[in-house]
Amino acid sequence: MAANADAAKPVIMNEEELKRKQREKLKKLQATGGNPRPARSLFLFTLKNPFRKACINIVEWKTFEIIILLTIFANCVALAVFLPMPEEDSNNTNTNLESLEYIFLLIFTLECFLKIVAYGFVFHEGAYLRNCWNILDFVIVFMGLFTFALDTINKIAGVPMEKGGGFDMKALRAFRVLRPLRLVSGVPSLQVVMNSILQAMLPLLHIALLVFLLVTIYAIMGLELFKCKMHKTCYYIGTNIYAAAEGELPAPCAQAGNGRRCIINGSECRPNWEGPNNGITHFDNIGFAMLTVYQCITMEGWTKVLYWVNDAIGNEWPWLYFVPLILLGSFFVLNLVLGVLSGEFTKEREKARSRGEYQKLRERQQLDEDLHGYIEWITHAEVLDADQEGKGLLPLTNGDGDTDSLYGLEGKSRIVYYFRLARRWNRFFRMKCLVYVKTKSFYWVIMFLVLLNTLTIATEHHHQPAWLTSLQDVASRVLLVFFVIEMFVKMYALGPRTYFMSLFNRFDFFVVVCGILEMIFLSAGVMTPLGFSVLRCIRLLRILKITKYWTSLNNFVASLLNSVRSIASLLLLLFLFIVIFSLLGMQVFGGKFNFPDHRPRRSNFDNFPQALISVFQILTGEDWTSIMYNGIMAYGGPVMPGILVSIYFIILFVCGNYILLNVFLAIAVDNLAEAESLTSAQKEKAEEKMRKKLLRSKMPDKTDEERERIAKKLAEQRAKMEGMPTTAKLKIDEFESNVNEVKDPFPPADFPGDDEEEEPEIPISPRPRPMADLQLKEEAVPLPEASSFFIFGPQNKFRKLCYKVVNASSFTNLILLFILLSSISLAAEDPIDPKSYRNQILAYADIVFTTVFTIEIVLKMTVYGAFMHKGSFCRNSFNILDLIVVGVSLLSMGMESSAISVVKILRVLRVLRPLRAINRAKGLKHVVQCVFVAIKTIGNIVLVTMLLNFMFACIGVQLFRGKFYSCTDVSKMTEEECQGKFWKHMENSLQDTALAQREWLNSDFNFDNVLHGMLALFTVSTFEGWPILLYRAIDSDKEDMGPIFNNRVDVSIFFIIYIILIAFFMMNIFVGFVIVTFQEQGEEEYKNCELDKNQRQCVQYALKARPLRCYIPKNPNQYRVWYIVTSCYFEYLMFFLIMLNTLCLGMQHCNQSDHVTKLSDTLNLIFTVLFTVEMILKLMAFKAKGYFGDPWNVFDFIIVIGSVVDVILSEVDTALAASGGLYCLHGCAETNPMQAIADSENASVSITFFRLFRIMRLVKLLNRSEGIRNLLWTFIKSFQALPHVALLIVMLFFIYAVIGMQIFGKIALVDGTQINRNNNFQTFPQAVLMLFRCATGEAWEEVMMASMYGKKCDPNSDFLPGEEYTCGSNFAVFYFLSFYCLCAFLILNLFVAVIMDNFDYLTRDWSLLGPHHLDEFKKIWAEYDPEATGRIKHLDVVTLLRRIQPPLGFGKFCPHRAACQRLVGMNMPLNSDGTVTFNATLFALVRTALKIKTEGNFEQANEELRAIIKQIWKRTSMKLLDQVIPPIGDDEVTVGKFYATFLIQDHFRKFLKRQEEYYGYRPTKKSASGPEIQAGLRSIEEEAAPEMHRAISGDLQNEEEMDRAMQEAGEEGIYRPPWSFSFSESQPDSPPDSSTFTAPVEFFPTTTLKSNTNNNAFAEFSFEREGSPEEFYNPSKDAEPDHRRSWNFTVKTDTTQFPYDPNYGDSQSQCSHAAADQLIQEALVRGGLDSLARAPGFVSVTKKEMADAMQIPMAEMEGVAKGILNSRSSSVASAKKRRPIPVSPSTSSSSAFLVPAEIGQEASQPDPAVRRKRRPIPIPPSPSAPVRYTQEPDEADTKV
Repeated sequence: MAANADAAKPVIMNEEELKRKQREKLKKLQATGGNPRPARSLFLFTLKNPFRKACINIVEWKTFEIIILLTIFANCVALAVFLPMPEEDSNNTNTNLESLEYIFLLIFTLECFLKIVAYGFVFHEGAYLRNCWNILDFVIVFMGLFTFALDTINKIAGVPMEKGGGFDMKALRAFRVLRPLRLVSGVPSLQVVMNSILQAMLPLLHIALLVFLLVTIYAIMGLELFKCKMHKTCYYIGTNIYAAAEGELPAPCAQAGNGRRCIINGSECRPNWEGPNNGITHFDNIGFAMLTVYQCITMEGWTKVLYWVNDAIGNEWPWLYFVPLILLGSFFVLNLVLGVLSGEFTKEREKARSRGEYQKLRERQQLDEDLHGYIEWITHAEVLDADQEGKGLLPLTNGDGDTDSLYGLEGKSRIVYYFRLARRWNRFFRMKCLVYVKTKSFYWVIMFLVLLNTLTIATEHHHQPAWLTSLQDVASRVLLVFFVIEMFVKMYALGPRTYFMSLFNRFDFFVVVCGILEMIFLSAGVMTPLGFSVLRCIRLLRILKITKYWTSLNNFVASLLNSVRSIASLLLLLFLFIVIFSLLGMQVFGGKFNFPDHRPRRSNFDNFPQALISVFQILTGEDWTSIMYNGIMAYGGPVMPGILVSIYFIILFVCGNYILLNVFLAIAVDNLAEAESLTSAQKEKAEEKMRKKLLRSKMPDKTDEERERIAKKLAEQRAKMEGMPTTAKLKIDEFESNVNEVKDPFPPADFPGDDEEEEPEIPISPRPRPMADLQLKEEAVPLPEASSFFIFGPQNKFRKLCYKVVNASSFTNLILLFILLSSISLAAEDPIDPKSYRNQILAYADIVFTTVFTIEIVLKMTVYGAFMHKGSFCRNSFNILDLIVVGVSLLSMGMESSAISVVKILRVLRVLRPLRAINRAKGLKHVVQCVFVAIKTIGNIVLVTMLLNFMFACIGVQLFRGKFYSCTDVSKMTEEECQGKFWKHMENSLQDTALAQREWLNSDFNFDNVLHGMLALFTVSTFEGWPILLYRAIDSDKEDMGPIFNNRVDVSIFFIIYIILIAFFMMNIFVGFVIVTFQEQGEEEYKNCELDKNQRQCVQYALKARPLRCYIPKNPNQYRVWYIVTSCYFEYLMFFLIMLNTLCLGMQHCNQSDHVTKLSDTLNLIFTVLFTVEMILKLMAFKAKGYFGDPWNVFDFIIVIGSVVDVILSEVDTALAASGGLYCLHGCAETNPMQAIADSENASVSITFFRLFRIMRLVKLLNRSEGIRNLLWTFIKSFQALPHVALLIVMLFFIYAVIGMQIFGKIALVDGTQINRNNNFQTFPQAVLMLFRCATGEAWEEVMMASMYGKKCDPNSDFLPGEEYTCGSNFAVFYFLSFYCLCAFLILNLFVAVIMDNFDYLTRDWSLLGPHHLDEFKKIWAEYDPEATGRIKHLDVVTLLRRIQPPLGFGKFCPHRAACQRLVGMNMPLNSDGTVTFNATLFALVRTALKIKTEGNFEQANEELRAIIKQIWKRTSMKLLDQVIPPIGDDEVTVGKFYATFLIQDHFRKFLKRQEEYYGYRPTKKSASGPEIQAGLRSIEEEAAPEMHRAISGDLQNEEEMDRAMQEAGEEGIYRPPWSFSFSESQPDSPPDSSTFTAPVEFFPTTTLKSNTNNNAFAEFSFEREGSPEEFYNPSKDAEPDHRRSWNFTVKTDTTQFPYDPNYGDSQSQCSHAAADQLIQEALVRGGLDSLARAPGFVSVTKKEMADAMQIPMAEMEGVAKGILNSRSSSVASAKKRRPIPVSPSTSSSSAFLVPAEIGQEASQPDPAVRRKRRPIPIPPSPSAPVRYTQEPDEADTKV
């Protein structure tokens, strides 16, 4: 044994070694990219070569990798320390760093060389350059060597060196910056994030293409509309000084048109200004136009562009250009990016989940719970133990005297005694402590202390009194003591080990230690204020303790922590990305931002920390454009080299903002889904426990009824719990449309008066339905029983009349109309002058509306009663809203004088009227409810976000309180100094300086107390204006001191952490939550539905689709035109023309020469002619009806007509130019020069409008690419889903706009402030535009500040004397905050949610069938069925489906037999004329592809599916349903049966062929020779050829198609059932009459047992067992040996063959046909077709077909069959000695087809010895063959 054990030991060692070796092997594989090493590298070094061995060892040495990574890191540090200086200056550090660069270069070159020697260079698998990272390396090293070489050559040649080597050197050096990217390959979790981003690249490319097209189209439109318009501005007369108000940039103006006029004294509007932003932002040529449009799409500075255009040409219609651009570009297209990324991320996560990470998380939770329980159990036991021991815990001294005296003798007794006593007391105290620590009261005491702690920190503010400061100090110390005590008590009770097991306790310990350290440092005075305040605020983290007892919050936090891992890797990637771009920015822009105006630019690239901040600012997208303008100006302004700089910024913005930040969101959405699933799992567990508890207590004292009642209650509770899973679901029973759902025992009360009813129709869902589904007839609520107003009883006539009126639909519509009218009147009010004429008229209208609404409410109250009884008017929240609104209107009419502010507020409240419409429109109500549900659900996140915000605000107060003050005179630093006047530098004015008063001002956003801090941080989290705040903070110094430039850059960390945590992460989780909620609500209505979303969409498509009409003209000339128009070459030509057209449109520019203008006009003429020709050709080809059927054609038509008008107008214009242009037909002799200018400035709408038609042609490009077509398709779908969300948004905007007009309408418009000529609340359209601007986040916080109290009033308003500066209101804070939250977070996210919902197909697995695949079926069907009859011959189905690629069709390469099997599975009903219908075929395709109800008993499955369809799509007509899924008992021929017969025959044919090969001749009856058969066959071919052509190929024109079909028919023998063309021979023209077509019952008589006729048993062998297609169809092997056709038997085509009566025939077969039947049945059963085997009709038909095929009479066949059966029974007895029964060859062949395997083999093998040698090889049933046989070894090549 010992020896054995010893022997075993090394084995164990070996196992470990083995593992290690495997690991090393894996490493090696990974190092070479998973490939073995090449035999020789560089053609020199073999694997044995010692030098190469050394190289390999070095390269694969772990330390080497680490050294290289460290070197890269060092290199980054060196690059970061480098200080770029203006004018290529340098200092010592920089020169040293330059020389260091050579060392790095050497190391990297060495690494590169070693790797090349080790792995080979490029020619073989796994060589050095086959790996992307290595290519990057190689390029960098090569560039370095190249620059080095160039430098050296220059030195030797003595070329005078520019400082730092010219521009080319600098550019090449910039490549070094990419080195940090190599860190990615070192970190595995980074690779996951990188992978998911790279995976998303393909769909992202489609989106990029779409964005590019969008930008191009908009840029060309901008070019047409706004070119040359932006080059006039106001100058002081006679100078070149711009005239602009203080604080305003120069803006375009108009000399005579509708634009802005110069109103400053002594100024005039002059041309030749370079344009806004130093001439970067304009539409003068295609490049700048595209840059401007792109900038607008990023939503940064788009309002400035809009306002400039307004100034240039008037504000009537430019918004029509910009607002759709933002809606389309920003909200839709860029949200697609999000959809794609989150889809990809989810896929990656799914992979991870399948690896079981989610499971691990659940298990970990489980383990924690178990551990917890275990510890509790032990401590509990200890307590019990202690209680039992000694009952009073004092040892029983009087017990055992002897032992005591013994102890006494030893003299230790006292010590031991006290020791034991102490131990017991200790245990006792521990138990008591433990019990106490576990109680809820202890928890709440601690929570109270935490709250106090929070309060002490939160009460700190600027200029706080001394007593408060001392109080805070004392309180913080006392609280610290309490927390220390709490910690020690817990430690004592639990013991240190168990104490530190809990995460919360560790966290606590950390906080307390920090507190103690803070006290020590404070008293020692060694602490910097920054560190101190951070330590102090760590205490705030205690607030998070709340989460302990709050499950959903707890899970939320857990999932946050869980996602920190994935986010950590993302942050690392983000950091790398920022570092690389910062280093690159330093190389390119370092020291370059010096401009003549000598104002320092804060966001620059002059050193590494500053470059990091600048890049981060561009990432957040705030004011990134201004950094870009600075960069362009640094390189010489908007001319050629300078403008290229924009590429850097655009790439940075796209990669950072769209891709990386959206991955944040993707991760957030994912983790939310995870938290949800955890919460629901826990809930289920809790229910389990409760149920068990109830079951356990058997309730002995209660009667059975009681027990039942409790059980029922429990069940109810459970139902409720399920009804409201994680995202507090709406009460389902109210709206659920479930047929078989048990209703709640207490149905919700019907609310009267709000026309709410138990609607069976609309399931609650925020996925807004198309409008058509919503016009449901409303059921009136019955009259309540009680009397209303105590007067009108239920039978009162008047009350009944009122009831009729109230419930009439016309009454509801009338009220809706009045609501609409009153809303319009609210919007039309003039906010500035309340006494204006317009307002007086509106006041009368208001009286009318109020009376109407009052009457309505009185009527309703009369009908339903006021509020005393159930179901009365006021018992419904929506009605109460109505009541309040009407009451307010009455009050405000009663109190007329407008001075009282109460009345003003009441008047504002009338704005809520539109909300009453919600109650009337069903769909809207559902959306609103969904929003409420979302708000409920978001509660947790809002809480966590608020907590974090609060904590950061507290830290901010500690850091910055009172430090944001500054003096208007920069040289003064304190408030005392900041007195008197000073000379202020004036920009854009005639005097350089002006005398101004010094003022000591605070920043608008500051941290003087916690509330101000929270507001400031909220604006930071929306990314608006945070750089300004950041630089304010960086410059801050001490309290009440002015700013010092770049004083402490380190505080920027505070803002960056805040932005990453809150803005990137929490806000994204917020968005994610809205999306998840939305999707869950959408799925809610189908909660119990068996079909998933994709299946539902596909089935819906299949049911709703109608075949397309494919027009094929009969007239030969017309047909020629049609052929040209539909050919692909014509398409390509048109595509090419459109591209050329685009180029021509993009060619024009501002101030172009006359040649260019003439050229572009001529080209336009040519293109117009060409497109007109295209239109005429298409009209000729398709005729008007066919042409206008296609929406793209209608679009074309409109464009062509527009273009023609445009050409005519411009031609007429040029012709009349001599006589003064188009508008001067009567010869204007003296044109007013100003008039001409005005005309040019106002862009005569008529002409420009028609000009746009040229551009709209570009939209046709969108029709060309498949991917973009899919995107557009989804767009349109998501637009269909949006009407109600859009309606809600419109309502929101309306209400806010009216409130804004009432409250902020009187503020004066002052240029240079945020409330100015372009941006104000003075009219309704302006107010809406203003709100839209705020919703896109354009400087909304500045608008908010400009609307605060104390602003100047408009001169036209009715302010009292001395009240000039009283306009605006502090309500602005609430107004803008609430609007921004609602809009930016909720509503716009509904947009995102709708898009993501519809775009899931972009990222879905393409191998799954989805609704977007199904269009192809329609297109191809149209070729076979051009008249759109909805039917085609069932034989065409095979060719049709072969033309469609999988997943929908079979694809070109699908073997014929596999296609037949799929058809057997599809099993569409066959019409009497051998056709199948469109919907049935499509439905069967979808059904088999998505495996919808294809298992189990087929009839039952059909019935279930019918029920499901009826339930989901209630309007499906029964006729269609019967077509698609035939009902039970509908016994008819189906495609499945037909193809099953065919498969059996096919199998038999193969068998015959094998027999022939085996025997060397083809056995036939009377050994009929092959030629005879051949002749018979030929005759068939000649007779039936035309019919076959027609049956097989629907498209007679397509010759190849026909040939191919003929060939297939030849090779594979498509056996049509004779009825498919038999009648056409006998009666070529007339339809088949009854003689030909006796009812189909006779094929498969129904007298048999109720067999499963519409049978799908075939589906069972369709695709499951299939190997590769070649297994059952291999043309080369199945082909005949000689050139004979492979049809081996005739199919008779005379009319008598079918219908066939099985009992009709020769007498022998009548008396005894059981044997053959039996064999056929056996064969069918073996093939898994039991149901067919039980149908005698089918069996007899098969037998007849086979007898015909083998050309033997039935009797003979029967005899053979009997012989086989007899031989089988005898074979059992004498298996060993028996001689084979001699059978004629023909019989043997037929029998071998029919019989089971062994017999076939014995019958065909004469020699028993041979039989013994060759054992039969059993073969699994091939999917197609219902019959088994064995295959001989030497026939293996013919295997099926």
